[in-house]
Amino acid sequence: MHVAKVEKSADSVSFSLYDENLKLLESESFADLYTLNFHLQTLAKKYGLQKSLLVIHDIQANKVTMEIAKDENSFFV
Repeated sequence: MHVAKVEKSADSVSFSLYDENLKLLESESFADLYTLNFHLQTLAKKYGLQKSLLVIHDIQANKVTMEIAKDENSFFV
């Protein structure tokens, strides 16, 4: 299972994708969630993701949520 980490702050969103062995595959920063969500939905096809753990850290709210994304339609923040 791949792991996707999203860190939301007041002015940006950072994203990192790791494979099953926690090797970093991709890391990027985005200005807003709309751009990030578009990018997330392309990852399922790009990497052949079947199931991924999506970890979202909202720095401002000091809150972490985790969910399982099963296909490209469930891969969004």
